[in-house]
Amino acid sequence: MIGIISISFTTINAQVTIGSNQQPNSDAVLDLISNGNKGLLLPRVALSATNNPSPLSQHVAGMTVYNTASTSVGNGYDVSRGFYYNDGTKWVALPLGYTNWFYMPSVSFDTSTTGTGLSKDLYSLYYNQFSAPAIKSTGAPSVVPFIPSRTDLYYYITYYDTSVFSNISINANGVMTYDIIGAASDCSYINIIFVLK
Repeated sequence: MIGIISISFTTINAQVTIGSNQQPNSDAVLDLISNGNKGLLLPRVALSATNNPSPLSQHVAGMTVYNTASTSVGNGYDVSRGFYYNDGTKWVALPLGYTNWFYMPSVSFDTSTTGTGLSKDLYSLYYNQFSAPAIKSTGAPSVVPFIPSRTDLYYYITYYDTSVFSNISINANGVMTYDIIGAASDCSYINIIFVLK
């Protein structure tokens, strides 16, 4: 008795189109086609803090969710409602068309005496004001809902009075060192900007 074995080879395509019988785009693993009248609804979860993977079991780089919660845990780990992706170590809010920079809150510099090697922790000054606002509107959280951590920001000075300040530098943690070379006038100012990375 002679046995015959039949072997067939099938190409398995790991790409999928949903919403149509069309072939998926050659560069897409998943191609959603909605005929222009449907959207993509991402998973809705309640995050507790940017440094906490919960409700997931661990941080997974590339994970994207819509966060339904607002928290005030402090230390720059607060979350607010909106889209977040995970970079493998923390949740990061997705910018949605709004500006990614803001001015440093008002802070005073004592220019009554000259001095060298002076410093101000710009991030701490910002954080202390944003985490303990003097007044809030009715129904607003007690702190500003989203406060990035110090390493999530770039720090810039766009203008300063050169008759008052010199030798200015800012490290990656937002600590500014400077010299005071003269007293400020009524028109003296320094313009400090924070930019979200």
